[in-house]
Amino acid sequence: MSDDESDYSDTPSFDSCEDYINFESIRNPSTQLEEAISFSWPGIYEDDEGIDNHDRGEGGAKEKKLRKIVVSTLLEEEDLAPLFDGSRWAGTRLWGAAVRGIQYVSGHLPGTEVSLMDHGIKLPTKDDKVTMLELGCGLGVPAMIYHMLGGDVVLTDQIDILSQLEKNVDSNFPQTAITSISRNNKNSSGESDINKQPTIQAMPLSWSRTDINGLLQEVGRSKIGFDIVINCDCVYEPLYGKSWHLLNETIDELLKVNPQCVVLSSMERRAADGIDNFLEEMRNMKNVGSVERVW
Repeated sequence: MSDDESDYSDTPSFDSCEDYINFESIRNPSTQLEEAISFSWPGIYEDDEGIDNHDRGEGGAKEKKLRKIVVSTLLEEEDLAPLFDGSRWAGTRLWGAAVRGIQYVSGHLPGTEVSLMDHGIKLPTKDDKVTMLELGCGLGVPAMIYHMLGGDVVLTDQIDILSQLEKNVDSNFPQTAITSISRNNKNSSGESDINKQPTIQAMPLSWSRTDINGLLQEVGRSKIGFDIVINCDCVYEPLYGKSWHLLNETIDELLKVNPQCVVLSSMERRAADGIDNFLEEMRNMKNVGSVERVW
């Protein structure tokens, strides 16, 4: 969403992102170390499936409660070793670009209504299911929010953080999650019911043409692909090196499968980030129609 290196000072602070989603860091009282985060989204309230959703106000009127998502930021013990070998720790943090990305897709950024219409981006409805794939999702906040809005979503990242991701998906969306956990716990009737509504699932993915085609095959989308592909803060050379080459190949392959797919890359500009080279290469990919800044 940002490809102008001169705009550093104009970028809204992460504080404003935190306020927008009612972000809260949940810390251990004894150690004060963060164990989880929670967030909510404007206009999305708790459902009525076995939950008392409303508080009584002074006049006895019911007051809706925003639905709160709680996401663990703790890695499993066996995942800690590779944590310091590279950049996987980034997958346990919520970045401002992730919030801006889902704000754009959901129509919550001012002045982007025309852009959304021009690119055919619309929110899911009961009669019009919209699918989203998140690449390099980390905690998966954008895709989780889009699922709450009614989207059918697949979150992907390196296998090292998948156990954390699957647990977060399954604990927050027990009725619609498709993970190794939910597959083991749901009986055949539950699995039948889940296919009648939008679902959310976490899958391992290393960026490459071969692996993305394997994932499409596994989720039953080898011929139709996805409507929206989103990646947030996945390009930063000091941390990730030139992995953006592989990201571009993955994006190009997704556009080959579905030329109507809209790909959104939401990025925070930093010194020597490599974003300009990433965008230039993207413009020259065979299946990429156009690249433009939308916000």
